[in-house]
Amino acid sequence: MVWLYLLILLVLAAALWAVYRVLGTPSKLAPTDYHIVLADVAVSVEKAATQLRQALDAAPQAEWADAAKETRKIFQTGYYQMLRLRPASGSDQAADLRAELGRACEAYDWASRMIGGESARNPLIVEAARGLMDAGDTALRQAALALSPARPAPRENTALSP
Repeated sequence: MVWLYLLILLVLAAALWAVYRVLGTPSKLAPTDYHIVLADVAVSVEKAATQLRQALDAAPQAEWADAAKETRKIFQTGYYQMLRLRPASGSDQAADLRAELGRACEAYDWASRMIGGESARNPLIVEAARGLMDAGDTALRQAALALSPARPAPRENTALSP
């Protein structure tokens, strides 16, 4: 019977080690892919933030929770990508940009939590959520300014050229 417990313990330890290996190491991308992913996260977060702000401004309070729930997934995904992404080689020239995008995602995430929560009827909570969204807008603008020169130029499709 003790052998069975030891075997189960050994299997669980191996599974935890495998999960740590997958989740514990940063995702490493080629430099061009790295900048494309950063730009993609910035665009996705900007769209989700616009959607959340429009819901807050126009929709009845009952629909805030749905908009907050939908956008929160994007903000959380963006935040965790900013924690994990790294270029495959060389130094991380976009570390400050990545950190700024992470701050924007975190601010929007907390704003969506406040808007989607039970206390969203409280005007002070809504005001604080708007303040977090404004802070997220500022961080996202800073990241966009840093990102614009780093965007790779689109490549021509030579297969269609005459």
